[in-house]
Amino acid sequence: METVKLTYNARLLMGNTDFKKFDTFLGQAQLAYNWCAEYLKLHNVPLDIKSVHRAVYDIMRSTYKVLPAQCVIRIYKEVLAALRSIKSNKHEEAKTPERKNKAMRLDKRLYSNLSNEGISLTGFEKNKRKFFAIESYPVLDELFSKHTTTDPLVFTRNGEPWLSITFEIPQGIVADGLAVGIDLGMKRFAVSSDGIVFDDKAYKARRRRLRFLKSNLKAKGTKSAKRKLKRLKRKERGQSKDFMCRMANAIIASSGDATHIVLENLKKIKKNTSKNEQGFKKKRHNNAFSQVALAKFREILTYKAALTGKRVVTVSPKWTSQIDSRNGKRDGKRHGCRYYCSDGIVLDADWNAALNIAIRSKHPTSTALPLDGKLQFLVGRCLSMRHRGVKPASL
Repeated sequence: METVKLTYNARLLMGNTDFKKFDTFLGQAQLAYNWCAEYLKLHNVPLDIKSVHRAVYDIMRSTYKVLPAQCVIRIYKEVLAALRSIKSNKHEEAKTPERKNKAMRLDKRLYSNLSNEGISLTGFEKNKRKFFAIESYPVLDELFSKHTTTDPLVFTRNGEPWLSITFEIPQGIVADGLAVGIDLGMKRFAVSSDGIVFDDKAYKARRRRLRFLKSNLKAKGTKSAKRKLKRLKRKERGQSKDFMCRMANAIIASSGDATHIVLENLKKIKKNTSKNEQGFKKKRHNNAFSQVALAKFREILTYKAALTGKRVVTVSPKWTSQIDSRNGKRDGKRHGCRYYCSDGIVLDADWNAALNIAIRSKHPTSTALPLDGKLQFLVGRCLSMRHRGVKPASL
């Protein structure tokens, strides 16, 4: 059975003495990760587990004595996976993998007894395993009672210890039913095949304001400016996550009886749209793709849809913006927010793309395709739709 992953962060409750040891442990793990990545790349070590082990294990054990053997093995395996990923994606100019925060993924030898009450950790205090409580949340109690977990992540934030827990939520079998297509647009965040716009102008304004403040702080370069810059980045991440959750809730609520929510597979969209025809980099900060992490949005939408008995599926994005949804032919032309059909009819470009996405899913669509004179009336209303935040503005 397929599963959907949900990540939840909880604060670890520990005293000052324990936190100092915990912080030192994560700091050493961070340094070991960065050193290992630089060493493997500098000495061109073959990317297989035996070669890496022979090259770095003894050095890391003697240099970072706070880290137990299993922790060292975990670190160089993570570095190896990162370097293999860079090589497989053919990122020749990619930087050396670097861990910028004090964080580490645990495995079964480094923790036990993970529950809604707390977790037992080992490693940061030699040959000892100690139980730490976690801050209680009603949501966590429900998740622990119903779902299994994967290996957690420990990290520090603002001088406090945190635990990141990932739950595996089974995605039940969804019966074949109606499908609603969602097109992630360049101007508007999303438009559904039902003709509903999902956007938030206030969020975009806040992002522009934060971007302006960040650029000023970067120009100053003082210590106080760097501290403020970190706070602004945390604030930006929080606002982005809130925006994604609100958009996901609105999309699911507006899907009605549809059992499938269809998205384009935009895994490589940033790579494919990062340069123009002349080979120069495009400015990306004004479009929807730079506002949120697409993979994170899909993860949130998938998990929330699973809780309501719906399923998120992806289709190929090829030509969805250039095909006429009425006849399936690529004989029209898109210009900005409009799609000009070969017979003179003008469609809303994002709505047309959403219809093509829904059709490509091979499920019945929740909206009858426009095939007659009523199209002009529908299109006229579609082109004049107003943005109402997360409240869907229906046709």
